[in-house]
Amino acid sequence: MSEQWIFWFEEIGQEYKEIVGKKCANLGEMTKMGLPVPRGFSLSVKSEERFLRETNSDQEIRQFLAKFGGTVHGLKQYEEASRGLRQIVESKEMPQDMRDTIRSYYELLCDRCGSEVAVSVRSAGTISHPGQYETYLNVRGKDEVVKKIMKVWSSIYNTRTLAALDHKGLPVEDSIPIGVCVLELVNARSAGVGFTCDPVSGDPSKIMVEGNWGLGESVVSGTLIPDKYILDKNTLQVIEKVIGDKEMQVVATDKGAVEKEIPPDKKLISCLTDDEVIRVAELAKILEAHFGVPQDMEWAISDDLPFPDNIFLLQTRPVAGIKAKEMPSSTSKVIDEMIRATFNL
Repeated sequence: MSEQWIFWFEEIGQEYKEIVGKKCANLGEMTKMGLPVPRGFSLSVKSEERFLRETNSDQEIRQFLAKFGGTVHGLKQYEEASRGLRQIVESKEMPQDMRDTIRSYYELLCDRCGSEVAVSVRSAGTISHPGQYETYLNVRGKDEVVKKIMKVWSSIYNTRTLAALDHKGLPVEDSIPIGVCVLELVNARSAGVGFTCDPVSGDPSKIMVEGNWGLGESVVSGTLIPDKYILDKNTLQVIEKVIGDKEMQVVATDKGAVEKEIPPDKKLISCLTDDEVIRVAELAKILEAHFGVPQDMEWAISDDLPFPDNIFLLQTRPVAGIKAKEMPSSTSKVIDEMIRATFNL
């Protein structure tokens, strides 16, 4: 490709959201802000477009869809079409220069981290579709990274996406290629989400943090009742704490991420210390001030580092349904001061 299609997080920011997808752009923005983000790199949307074109997948996809009349209806057809379309994509060989470049970036990432590093390989759409595409956790080795990138690309043809297109009355060919982010996997003791307003009522005076032991997928997926902490946004005082009846956690293993039962002595105790809750809320306030709209963010607590260096931000995006607010002209100065105070800069 004549134009750049792969980027380190520190090379990108909000202005790249149409190039690498919103998730990657925001990871880059947070990295530039000096916030604690795992190291990693991103692939542009055009990299998938090139892959589909140069492997002839785009033509095979059109031929395959012809037997459905161009439109896929109903669960049975979603499943049949998804299997066929994903097989077309995943059976191809990635163009040699793309494969070599991705392998090189992964090797450089390992050098930065000091050893062969486990990564997560995540989708990044230019339009927000939380949970629609696929994520692969605890991926090790340059060949596995290449393979998982192709699987993320193929997830634009999963059953959820086909159903969404059908609901909107759009042909499958309108499934939009996506960016991909490859980031260092945090060895998470605990993980979860945070909202800089009440996500139901929109109350802007509160911050809500939800978490569980292990990786954050158990919280994001809504498969259990997590621990919940409500804080006053101005004082950062914890005004409500509810310990969830946590039955399982998602943990990283040599075979990938798996569900595992939480030991009885940890089920009914908080997965975060009070100091960690407050630090997560501080970071959430910084994100809201910078982006100018209430944020829905993901975080993880590393089991390998001491507080406060153990807290990492994995994603941020606007809280669904909440409009941007007017920000004062002094916002940038305020954000800089908040960051300096938070990280003792």
